[in-house]
Amino acid sequence: MSVEVVSHLEISEDGVLLLRLTSAGKPLYQHVYRAGAGVYWDQELKAFKFSTKNDGYVVKWFAHILSVVESEMGLTLRLDQNTTWANIPDEVRH
Repeated sequence: MSVEVVSHLEISEDGVLLLRLTSAGKPLYQHVYRAGAGVYWDQELKAFKFSTKNDGYVVKWFAHILSVVESEMGLTLRLDQNTTWANIPDEVRH
């Protein structure tokens, strides 16, 4: 199983949860959509993304992305001390 470090987590203004990778990812990550679980790879942003529909369940959708990426891509996503956050409430970060 491969491991990637998440460099940045963000909820965009249009409600998309973005997980950008330190490594900028690999072209094969684009195939994550095949799971049919709403998780996509954005090559321009170098990020996995999922539309949260602004429903307030950020932790649930974060766990969903981790699960889909692991089961479909054999890839474990990890946060580290250098991971940055944007537009995510403090209580969600903890």
